[in-house]
Amino acid sequence: MSSITIRPATTQDIGLLTELGRITFTESFSTQNNPANFEKHLSLQHVFPVIELEFLDPSNQFFIADHRGDPAGFFKIIFNSDEDHSQLKNYRCLQLERIYILKKYQGLGIARLMLEQVTNIAREHSFEIIWLGVWEKNEKANKIYEHWGFEKFGSHIFNLGGDLQTDFLMKKKVNPEIR
Repeated sequence: MSSITIRPATTQDIGLLTELGRITFTESFSTQNNPANFEKHLSLQHVFPVIELEFLDPSNQFFIADHRGDPAGFFKIIFNSDEDHSQLKNYRCLQLERIYILKKYQGLGIARLMLEQVTNIAREHSFEIIWLGVWEKNEKANKIYEHWGFEKFGSHIFNLGGDLQTDFLMKKKVNPEIR
């Protein structure tokens, strides 16, 4: 695992985050979606100006995982995010919005290290719940999150270039001693 490092992203990484997002999203979901909707989503959401705005929002924080010095993936967290969901709004919540790893680096334990980092951040900042949305058809990710202790508690709609898809909402309690 010493070949893997995770670091906070800087403003100089916005282009890299954009590129990693486009590549990993394409690797993971392009074959399962209508090409027109998929390309529309990429052109609207996975572009430098959008990622730059997200990066500059103080509620968001991005981290990059490197494998032997090469970018392997990234994750994005959102502080105090609850989507006004009834099962979240009475808790201090940290949202894991993206956890993307390039296909050639999957299976090396990078996702586990990323989730450990997210959990550590949640504990350090006294968050009670980490939550995320995951596409209902992404069986691999759903199983991984369940293995990591996340449980389903609802759903929301994800707009993929005009194709309205269902994401399962999953949560994991951290810092149970707070309440």
